[in-house]
Parts: sequence; structure tokens; C-alpha cells
Amino acid sequence: MLGARAPRWALPGRRALNWARPQPARVPPCGRRLGSSAGRSLAAAGLQPQLDKFGAVTVHLAQLHAPDSLDQVTFQRWLQGAALDVDTGKVLVVQDKNKTTNAWKFPGGLSDPGEDIGNTAVREVFEETGIKSEFKSLLSVRQQHRHPGAFGISDMYIICRLQPSSFNISFCQQECLRCEWMDLEELAKTKDTTPITSSVAKLLLYGYREGFDKIDITMREFPAVYTGLFYKLYHRELPDTYKNMTEL
Repeated sequence: MLGARAPRWALPGRRALNWARPQPARVPPCGRRLGSSAGRSLAAAGLQPQLDKFGAVTVHLAQLHAPDSLDQVTFQRWLQGAALDVDTGKVLVVQDKNKTTNAWKFPGGLSDPGEDIGNTAVREVFEETGIKSEFKSLLSVRQQHRHPGAFGISDMYIICRLQPSSFNISFCQQECLRCEWMDLEELAKTKDTTPITSSVAKLLLYGYREGFDKIDITMREFPAVYTGLFYKLYHRELPDTYKNMTEL
């Protein structure tokens, strides 16, 4: 468990509060930055916890408007990356520790504040499995409300298609019980998985056999109306004749 610490702070009209500093904890060897439930709970509450040089989680309480109130975020994003090796037809899957027994799923986790969808999927896959990959497309989005493990807020569960660039597994043993490259057709048929993983495996198998253009939701970046800012738009790929048309 990563310890949290906070600086001395004060609000106008209030007496300054002194916060005890616990002993710092070491970063898990698998390299996860805020993998603990404590760190994720803080992030979900609207704070921006960071690891300091000692490996402890630092929370700057200046982010708060009052000590007894937290700004609730609207939703959180869970990302999974389906890293498919198109040369072998195998996909990277893991089994989590202390969760559904023997249930294969795609590796993933929570998105950091300000982090793009594809970057989260690539980072989480690397942190859990040691596999490097590249974002190719968005495959599915599940929206859910009042889930007991979502800190009382709505969540969006997004699965991306990734193209692996390395293949030697070195998985995080703090989080994963097993990790392997599994035949995509086997994953689509097995009962040892979750309903969402099974559904996406069948979707991915369809794209693998018939062409990824039938399943991919790709991304394009556009300049925003605010100078210097950009946004990303996810949609099915358009033919060039429609991308470049200037009039109907």
C-alpha cells in the first residue's frame, strides 16, 4: 500500500493544519505508478497524486477548496489493450490476482488525468506485461453506473486494438497470476473469461478474418477553437474522397 503525505496548508479564516507524514513505500518492481487502491481512489476523487523520490504518494491539498469537500469527477476511464499479433493470430491476455478465478482478460487499468485513450492502453499493457505496442484503433466502449468498484461514480470501459512491437512477456506479479499469448479463436470460444472480453474477442476475430476496416474506430486530431489546443475525434475511417471534399 502506498502511503499518502501532504504539506502544511491553510485556508483563509482557518487555523493551519499539520498533517502527519507516514513512512514512504517502495514503488512496486513492476513499475506501476499509482497502482494501489489508495492512489486510484485519490485520483478518482479529483486529486492528482504523484510519486515523490522516495516512492510515496504526494497529494497537494491546495487542489481542495475546503478540507471537508472534494470535487466529484463525472466519470473515470478504464482502458484495456487488445494487443494482437497479426502474424500468428495470438492475442495478449492476463489473469488478475484476487479477482475472478481463471478469467482471461486484456491487460489494462485507469487513465491518468490528461492522458489520451491510446496512450493509456499502451502504458497499461507495458506496465502489466512488459510488452511494447502501438495504438491502432478503438474497438468498444462500455458505460456503467453505480458499479461498487467505481468509487461511487460512473465509469467508461474502453478497449483498444494495439499492435505489439515486442513479444517476450515479463508480467507484473503483484497484479497478474498468469500472462500469455493466446490464440484469438480460442479466446473467442473459451468459457474462462468475462462477457465483455468474450464479446470483444469475437469482434476482433471478425476483423482479423474479414479486415480491420470493418471493426476499427480510428482517431484524427483537429485544432480546437482555442489557440494552441487540439482535440481527438474517434470515428470509422472515411474514404479520401469524403475526407478532402470541400462542398456537397
